[in-house]
Amino acid sequence: MSDWLSGRNSLGKIRSLTRIATADGFIATLAIDHPENYLALLDPDWRRVTSAEVTRSKLELIAAVAPHASALLVDPLWSMAQGIVTGVIPGDVGIITGIESLSYKADGGFGTKTAVREHWTVEKIKTLGADGVKMVVWWRPDAADADDIRRTVESLVADCDQHQIPLVVEPLWYPAQGQDPTSAAAREERVETLVGAAREFVGLGIDVLKTEFPGDLLESPEDSSGEEAATQAARAIDAACAGTPWVLLSGSGTYDVFRRQLGIVSRAGASGFMAGRAIWTGAVGGPERERRSAAERCGTRLDECLSIVRAEGRPWRQPPPVEEVGETLTAGWHQEYLKAR
Repeated sequence: MSDWLSGRNSLGKIRSLTRIATADGFIATLAIDHPENYLALLDPDWRRVTSAEVTRSKLELIAAVAPHASALLVDPLWSMAQGIVTGVIPGDVGIITGIESLSYKADGGFGTKTAVREHWTVEKIKTLGADGVKMVVWWRPDAADADDIRRTVESLVADCDQHQIPLVVEPLWYPAQGQDPTSAAAREERVETLVGAAREFVGLGIDVLKTEFPGDLLESPEDSSGEEAATQAARAIDAACAGTPWVLLSGSGTYDVFRRQLGIVSRAGASGFMAGRAIWTGAVGGPERERRSAAERCGTRLDECLSIVRAEGRPWRQPPPVEEVGETLTAGWHQEYLKAR
């Protein structure tokens, strides 16, 4: 009985993951939690963009694409509370929000410091009705802060277990100082790090892994260079996850490349995607007519991605038979519920 009352398989987490996923168990999430790099699409000098302007932009995009998504990954600054209050985030669409603090850099990238956002907690996120907590970690196992990151994730795992809300961890590889990220050695290291990160963080008790694509694909679909190596790496990630669901992030690549990546990881066992710019590029900033046309295209892209995952991926969970549940989750389970917490 206790298996469904606490930890990774708790009733609260099962319910939240059910809301995040489609009825048949696939995770189709639009990520729109981007910070200053999103503002820069509204004005190259992103410091001039007001809070009201970015909120209007994000809610406009959410309203257009929400019917095509099983969940939305929204930020705590401009779109989560605002989407709930306005009703723009539909009641049948799951909500995931990040708990990390990302530092923007002038060149359009981010810093590599892993940190939890101040005054933003798992308890608050759960209380607001969200269905998932997402944490970005800048990950190199040989970095000086690797043990600190492990402790941060362990703490979040404990908090999410306490409040019975799923924890999504997103490990991002970055080059060492002076390392050429385009070199063959760096590309190989990146893939090894992504596979190792799956093993590392699943071992710490996370509920969903959000991973980068473990390889390289060229723009031309006729060129299959890298597909076999990426397939093997994706299978290694699936083995490392050992039954914990995992999904693909889109990064800064094109939609056509992401679609091919999604097919590869789905065949390897992924349960879906949490994609941002590859889906909604073109729908932010610019004239209204162009934005609306691009937003319609976003819906089509989400539908297409979901069809790929449905055809080739693996549902996040196989529910147990009713007979088994009836025998193990017996009357009186509610008396044990608080004890398990």
